[in-house]
Amino acid sequence: MVPLKVLFGQESFRDGVDLDGDQFFDRLRQASKLPTTSAPSPGDFAAVYERLAGDGEGVISIHIGGQLSGTVEAARVGAQAVEGLRVHVIDSRSTTMTIAFLCLVAAQSASLAEAVQRVEARIPKQRIIALLDTLRYIEMGGRISRAQAMIGTMLDLKPVLGVADGEIKALDRVRTRSRAIPRIIELLRDDYPLEHVAVMHAQAPEEAQRILEEIGPELKRDGVEVATGQIGAVLGTHTGPRALGFAYLTR
Repeated sequence: MVPLKVLFGQESFRDGVDLDGDQFFDRLRQASKLPTTSAPSPGDFAAVYERLAGDGEGVISIHIGGQLSGTVEAARVGAQAVEGLRVHVIDSRSTTMTIAFLCLVAAQSASLAEAVQRVEARIPKQRIIALLDTLRYIEMGGRISRAQAMIGTMLDLKPVLGVADGEIKALDRVRTRSRAIPRIIELLRDDYPLEHVAVMHAQAPEEAQRILEEIGPELKRDGVEVATGQIGAVLGTHTGPRALGFAYLTR
């Protein structure tokens, strides 16, 4: 893993290394200005590829979507700096746990060529559904105006976003969190059958557990185990605390 970075003013932290999810969200709640994020440098990638050069026939390197981050381009430049090693840089066109699912697919392959083929075949099958608890962080990031955020807050609107094929799209806006959670479950069920599923959250473990208890048995009957996890600092910069959602591959 080559971590992205999150910056609070002049302070830089490697996501998941220098700052865990809880530390990040506690700090984000107190911030008057949204932190910024940055991709690893090509040199960061080159150093990892050099270290791996003696361990196999080549490297499959899977990254956050190029439309969402400059990470994949930095990986390509870093790969060009390493001689004598085949590096297949993959633009996942997604983020968070879907990338982990692609890594599982690669790890279960018999060869580097098969890993590349199987991963690329699943990229169009990735989906993310995300429920945001507040419009504050979208406003701080400049994606909506202050007036829009104030109206949305007054109406207790909860945005539901989706990521598919590298693009972020608005799926719905639902009044109140209690109505929004069943809505994202409904959207997930619309995509059944599934291959891999994760319930993701930002400091909302109890709600994530309740969702798992609702969908887990029905997915298990279909042979699908459901993972749970907390999103990291870089993605959390854009979702804010108490986000909830799903990352999954359709079958």
